[in-house]
Amino acid sequence: MKKLIGSVIICSAVLFSGCGKRYVSPLETPSMTKAAEDQAYEFDFDQLNNDVIESLQDEEIYSFVNDLSISGDNGNKEIVLEIDIKDNVLPDAIEMLLADSTKVIVDSAHTQDFRIDECTTDSFGNLFDMYSYHCVVKCGDQIVREENIKAGESVPFDPGMTFEQVIG
Repeated sequence: MKKLIGSVIICSAVLFSGCGKRYVSPLETPSMTKAAEDQAYEFDFDQLNNDVIESLQDEEIYSFVNDLSISGDNGNKEIVLEIDIKDNVLPDAIEMLLADSTKVIVDSAHTQDFRIDECTTDSFGNLFDMYSYHCVVKCGDQIVREENIKAGESVPFDPGMTFEQVIG
């Protein structure tokens, strides 16, 4: 009986040892490609909108924002940011909101198309070299801040702005 149990255990061990994963991926890292330089940009503005909303909610410092939306047109190469805020928001807080929103737009556009440069603390990349950017911040029906930036113009926000700089 002991020989039978021992034989079953040995056979089971040999049988199950061959059940391990045998497939090994030929790629060490995923292969990333860029679109051809002359190919038209096709950004998903719904995804850009969702990315900015999620990012600002994660920040947890923008409770003064009532509504935010991003839209755009790839054919006309324009991006529109519309924000509705509560009363009595400090100009520095609005400036930081615009800078953070713009950074997320650029980085999300980079995720969709690697030809777009990511933001750095010194630059918003190259997205606005190709796309115009219209930003409107309202409080109800009153326009608090509006920027119309043509493609190739400098974005007037500070990409390196931090919360610590705003509060002091």
